[in-house]
Amino acid sequence: MDSTNSNELTPLERYKTLITARNFHYDNYNKWMTYFYVAIGALFVGYYTLISSSAKNLDNETLLLIGLGYLISILWFLSAKGYYFWNINFITLVNQCEQEDLKLEPNKRVYLTFANKKTQNNYFNPISGANISTSKVAILFAYIITVVWGFLLLNKLLECNFFSLLLLLLITTTFLSALMGICLKSKIDHFPDLGIQQNKD
Repeated sequence: MDSTNSNELTPLERYKTLITARNFHYDNYNKWMTYFYVAIGALFVGYYTLISSSAKNLDNETLLLIGLGYLISILWFLSAKGYYFWNINFITLVNQCEQEDLKLEPNKRVYLTFANKKTQNNYFNPISGANISTSKVAILFAYIITVVWGFLLLNKLLECNFFSLLLLLLITTTFLSALMGICLKSKIDHFPDLGIQQNKD
């Protein structure tokens, strides 16, 4: 049997393959994010070193570092969004496999069952857990860092009012992120769309 042909996999083999693919994607995401953290941290240290330096005429170098920080932050933001898109896809497929292929009862499913939704779910208790999407937090964090780098860049290029600068920056970052996202999107046209419905989160 050719194990590369998903049509020939048993439901249990397909289930295991989907979980392996999801875990592989998650592990790689952690590695990719580390590259961005290191690069952005190094650029910030470089930027801080330049602005703290007593040397004169470093405007071009400073502008270059800020521009690079902004660009890499946008790529980081897009990467976080891309991961979330693919992660939801894998989890949806795993849920569908549990429900339709393995025909598991709802309380027997691994990826669509909670032990207790209310336990450790307190937004106000500082030492309790809460139902918060770590992926969404990572996307928001990347967006905030992108906005900060963009603020530094625009502030360097334009000396203008803080609130005007912030508004311009938010619009610019969102537009650039969307435009770059469209240009860098994964090629999925050849993938079949199962049309599995999922709850909006």
